[in-house]
Amino acid sequence: MRHGQIAALLLLLPVAATAAPTEQASAPLKVTIQQWQLKNGLKVVFSPHHRVPAVTVQLWYHAGSKNEHVGIRGIAHMFEHMMFKGSEHVPPEEHARLLSAIGGDTNAFTAEDMTAYHDTVPKQYMDFAMKLEAERMRNLRLTLHTIKSEREVVKEEKRMRMENNPIGRALEAIYALAYTKHPYAWTPAGTIADLDRVTREDCQRFYDTYYVPNNATLIVVGDVSRKEVEQAAERNFGAIPRGAAPPQVTVREPPQTKTRVKTADWPSQLKVVLGAYHIPEATNKDIAPLQVLSAILSAGQSSRLNQALVRKGKLAVAAGGFVSLQEDPGVMMVYGIGLPSHDLTKMKDALLEQIALVAEKGVTRRELNKARNQLSTSRLSKINTLTGVAYQIGTSALLQHDPSAFLRDVAEIDAVTAADVQRVARTYLVPTNLSLVLVDSTPGRAGGVP
Repeated sequence: MRHGQIAALLLLLPVAATAAPTEQASAPLKVTIQQWQLKNGLKVVFSPHHRVPAVTVQLWYHAGSKNEHVGIRGIAHMFEHMMFKGSEHVPPEEHARLLSAIGGDTNAFTAEDMTAYHDTVPKQYMDFAMKLEAERMRNLRLTLHTIKSEREVVKEEKRMRMENNPIGRALEAIYALAYTKHPYAWTPAGTIADLDRVTREDCQRFYDTYYVPNNATLIVVGDVSRKEVEQAAERNFGAIPRGAAPPQVTVREPPQTKTRVKTADWPSQLKVVLGAYHIPEATNKDIAPLQVLSAILSAGQSSRLNQALVRKGKLAVAAGGFVSLQEDPGVMMVYGIGLPSHDLTKMKDALLEQIALVAEKGVTRRELNKARNQLSTSRLSKINTLTGVAYQIGTSALLQHDPSAFLRDVAEIDAVTAADVQRVARTYLVPTNLSLVLVDSTPGRAGGVP
């Protein structure tokens, strides 16, 4: 799934990184980062933390739904599942069972720009976790049985999370509307038609292209030394041959010149207004003020959208938004969700009015300070566990090409001014840059099921 933002919007709840049972949350970890590269191209990033006798070993592949094409949409998500279904020396499901048996935890996720696998274990088993990851990097068994079974699992996930959910369908529609050329036009859930068409040859080609050491980043965070990590990484991954350089996505989304609107033609028990504004890539200097702007609009009960649409306006049951950070230019989302008794047009108009007010009149110093404090607190909470630190390293490494980039977040947020917020609102949150999906409720019909 589109990691974090989509799941959060679908559930209307925040999503947190999974932590192993051995971790204890208290004060944020002090983060230092060391990095190097093996001869075969595998990038290694290490952050020592000695608060608990545990270590998280994560392998991030620079391949996600962005690296698919029409005909195999959803294959990256299939691999997230198939990587647990057996390799040359590890039987199906044994990867997770072996780690559980030593008190460890394992999981994975797929996003547009990456697929990541994480194992958190007692520190004495770091080498074992690396061995398991190295084993499935190049020794995966892509059997017809596995492909067929995981195809059905991924299809069922798509039906449950997206097709049978009016908000999920709106999310798929908004990306398809906002992106006319770039592969961000589809979500990691893929399409049922393409999942049905994926062949064993397609899977082998994707695996051989992207699951190679020179397209991966090994992240280790925990109670071990650099020497231990260096030796274990070389021992387990050093002999794996470098692959051919994977192809890069070179498509660039052309500038949008007018508002795009799609009115849903599927049944729903909710009314949904979902808007997407094009914004720059994660490395752009405007991302920090855009995040502050998003927080002012949507973070907490006192945010502008919640006050105008939910608490005071009584036009919706939920309203908010988020900045979708991507390696290539992403989007800033805004939304309102209402019951059948709510007026869809009034909800849309109120949502867009609040956005226009920021561009026209700016924000107050109180709003600015509150948003900066909210974002800074959120960033500190994200490095409160070993897995949280590793996740921040991974997203920084793959989206910003610098595993330490997240360490500058708080300073960049604190430097944002009210003038910066108004400037980015006037630059990006304009009608000609807006894609809008409108979902009306259908009385007496189940939400999302035709």
